[in-house]
Amino acid sequence: METCDVAIIGAGPAGVMAAWTAAREGARAVLLEREAHPGRKPCAEGILSEVLEDAEVSPSPEFAINHISGAVLYGPDEKKRVNVGGEGYILDKPALLNVLAERARDAGAMLEYGRTVENVVREDGHVLINGKDGSEPFSLGARIVIGCDGTGSILARQFFQRKRYQVIAAFQYAMTNCRLEDESKLEIFIGHNKAPAGYVWIFPKGNRTANVGIGVKGSGAKQLLDRFIQEHPAAFGEAAIERSQAAPVPVGGEVDDYVSENMMLCGDAAGQVIPLTGAGIHTSLVAGKLAGEEAGKAAKEGDTSLRRLSAYKDRFETLWGEKIRNSLKALESFERFSDDELNVITEYLDGQDLVEMAHGFSPSRAVSLLVKHPILAIKVAHQLLSS
Repeated sequence: METCDVAIIGAGPAGVMAAWTAAREGARAVLLEREAHPGRKPCAEGILSEVLEDAEVSPSPEFAINHISGAVLYGPDEKKRVNVGGEGYILDKPALLNVLAERARDAGAMLEYGRTVENVVREDGHVLINGKDGSEPFSLGARIVIGCDGTGSILARQFFQRKRYQVIAAFQYAMTNCRLEDESKLEIFIGHNKAPAGYVWIFPKGNRTANVGIGVKGSGAKQLLDRFIQEHPAAFGEAAIERSQAAPVPVGGEVDDYVSENMMLCGDAAGQVIPLTGAGIHTSLVAGKLAGEEAGKAAKEGDTSLRRLSAYKDRFETLWGEKIRNSLKALESFERFSDDELNVITEYLDGQDLVEMAHGFSPSRAVSLLVKHPILAIKVAHQLLSS
């Protein structure tokens, strides 16, 4: 049976970072991924510049395929445009994951693609991972295992309760021959008629291509996105669909417990996603980075206890915990507003207000801007500040 210090399940953003930092700490790290070519999960692929800074990688045309200078948010009636500043990139996500995975390999991590984990057993202070390598069974013993395997995480299902773990349906088209006003701007459309408790996005990838998607609670994501495309012929009248993808996205905030003896969860598996936007690349990269560091150190120290591994949770909470909780409050609040009220709200908000709410900062400034509409201001204040 193979053995290692740290086993990482899943080669998404969290997994490749965890493998890298665990190996960098001198641990024997093994990254297990069921897909031969990871990164195909639906993702709008938009990031701010600081995401790459936290990943400790410089932007490259290899994976940063379009430069973004901001975003435009449309209210339900699309009469008001709210311009949001912010430099960033549209990614080729599989290409980025490949770059980060190769960095992990260079640091000493073993990358095992095409290996499906079927069950995990904790025994005698170690963890035994069983699965299939193609059609052949394999077993891997580890001191610590990190679950970075998404919403359906096998580690989470077997060892963590994940109370209040809530997901929405995300559906996306990769489209060609789009006619967009400005390919350096992301476009976001809100409104319950368009996307109940969610939003529609257009993320341009350059050369008249774009990721066009929707996230909604409940069913009907594809039908709603098809209707949106039909209702915007100026942009999509001549466009073609290259491929479609669908996947669940967690929007219920972090799970209460994502660390135990010998085990950690990262990224989507732990609910480490900004609820209002469904953005998870940044949080996953940071979580994987921190989890790998602490796992690598703990394995070398010979201490894989809950107390020791909780250093990962403490560090992540300091950086992202409050932001995720505040963003969840904002999401729950805005779900209660009608489209007419959302039209009024977007009339008074500016780009910085949206950035603050979307990324989980205090919404008090946004509330103060609504004094021109006292009744709605009271409702916003109650929803955002008292929930």
